[in-house]
Amino acid sequence: MLAKLTERRWLTWLLVATVWAVGCFFLGLWQWHRFSDKHTAQEQLHVNYDATPVPLADGVGSGRNWLRVTMTGTYLADQQVLARNRPNDGDFGYEVLVPLRLTSAADGAGIVIVDRGWVPNGATASAPDSVPAVPSGQVTVVGWLRPFEPNLAKPAVPRQVASIYLPDIVAAAGLSASDVVSSNYVLMQSERTAAGDSPARPAALPEPDPGSYAGINLSYAIQWWIGMIAGYGFVIMRARRELRDERAPATPQASPPRPVKAKKVRIWDEEDE
Repeated sequence: MLAKLTERRWLTWLLVATVWAVGCFFLGLWQWHRFSDKHTAQEQLHVNYDATPVPLADGVGSGRNWLRVTMTGTYLADQQVLARNRPNDGDFGYEVLVPLRLTSAADGAGIVIVDRGWVPNGATASAPDSVPAVPSGQVTVVGWLRPFEPNLAKPAVPRQVASIYLPDIVAAAGLSASDVVSSNYVLMQSERTAAGDSPARPAALPEPDPGSYAGINLSYAIQWWIGMIAGYGFVIMRARRELRDERAPATPQASPPRPVKAKKVRIWDEEDE
């Protein structure tokens, strides 16, 4: 068998199988990295979503997505911005983004963008019919750290943005970029005024469902890596079949002659004799 595989034709096929195996390896590695990233995101959600909130300054810049934080400040109500075309339970509307100027030393200094929640489209879908008023005075906000989104490069609309992209928010709200926390915004879970009240707010966004999508990429990775072996197996199987055919007798053995069946004599044949 080894001598057969060293023939020029089969060496060429082994080279093709090797190229195939290398491609399968890297495709499997790509799917493995996708699985790893998604699995990490799932774990971060499970671990952080209901955890005890930590001061904002301890979480900002940590890279811990969905980390639950708390902070105290005053809203800049006049600089509210709406993120348009945002889905919620099958409907589309706006997410209400309001800058919060931090007032507690434990939270650090500057302004953080707070996503207070979701409101539905209005009659014309160009603006909501109403948005709950932003509370005045000092508030304590509990929420989750979220990374800013990519730029969708959509045309500018006054006091609206196409995605939660920090430069667009800064421009729409008329903020100074140097004053705004640039690593994360906060998706609000709850807020309380200094008097302990919970003011009216936009609809809270539901907890995301990570599902089992990471497992799909893991199965793809395993399939690609099995394909590495399958390529070599196919070549060896074909070479083995050819070798078996070559070793078979050149002409088939003659089968023994069939015995001559005795002719049956009929009664009238006997009478004629």
